[in-house]
Amino acid sequence: MKNKQFWISTTISTATMAMMMSGVISGYKMGFSSDWPAIWLDSFQIAWPCAFILNLTVLPQVRKAASWLSAKV
Repeated sequence: MKNKQFWISTTISTATMAMMMSGVISGYKMGFSSDWPAIWLDSFQIAWPCAFILNLTVLPQVRKAASWLSAKV
């Protein structure tokens, strides 16, 4: 994967995952009321940087572990 493609893919995938998960979890916890969109946005603003950092740091380790585990089978 080219460097530019890597960064675009990382940005889009982490934003999508953080948006969906923060929306679902905040809606589930508090209900889908009129206050929900603002709370969703607040949750997303916390979730996306976390997802981005984890994607850059933890995901490579997960891929190595998955490769190791699949080679053992």
